[in-house]
Amino acid sequence: MSALESEFFTLLATSESRWTTLLVEGQTWFDIEVQNLAWQAQIDRMKANGARFATFQRSGSDKNEVTETATVVQPVDYEQTWRLWASPQRRRATFVVGDEIVDVVIEGSTFWSNGHGRSFTNGGKKNHGHGQGDGQNLIRTADYAGLLQVVELSKGMKLGRNTLDAKVTILEDENPDRGPGLHGLTIGDPDSLELSVDRERGMVLIASSWFQGAVYRIVEMTKVVFDPNFAPDVFRIEPEFGTEWTTS
Repeated sequence: MSALESEFFTLLATSESRWTTLLVEGQTWFDIEVQNLAWQAQIDRMKANGARFATFQRSGSDKNEVTETATVVQPVDYEQTWRLWASPQRRRATFVVGDEIVDVVIEGSTFWSNGHGRSFTNGGKKNHGHGQGDGQNLIRTADYAGLLQVVELSKGMKLGRNTLDAKVTILEDENPDRGPGLHGLTIGDPDSLELSVDRERGMVLIASSWFQGAVYRIVEMTKVVFDPNFAPDVFRIEPEFGTEWTTS
């Protein structure tokens, strides 16, 4: 392993110790058709390794009503924006789920979430978590350190910051206890990934997923502020719909 490659994996493994608080703004772009192919490739691989899947179909129509066929043109590619605030004790995230913006504050094992016409909390239940959007997948880099194999590596610059830019592939690892792996970045089995890793802080600034010669998913920071002093109300959230939080 070269010195640069060793530095790359050390940065990923130690990133969380290189910052205290964090403000990130970013965007996610994906080509839904190619992403579906990568997702199907992952399903096929898992089935070949003995995994079992259940398929569910939901219908909102009455079987007795007359139905009409309509042609709906769906965009092939999508772009979503998101924000993430992080401190040692708390996090706040805003991101898109479906067509709605979700706003969540997490403190310890408790979350409070507004979105989709609901204001709800888990009341501290440790078995009921909440997503934090794609920003989370760029900063939990220690999870990735043991899952990647470097193909190409060079020095670069993103957002005015020095980076290590790597083309990588995912190591074969069917350990069921390894956690979510790279799924949040890749959504499927990419042939390769291109990562730009901050050379000082170790987090991933940009991640591009490739399948069959096409890039199908890009998760990237458009702004990052390390170790900011947050205003007291950054992590304050009130129920947006109604007067009380609903415990889920």
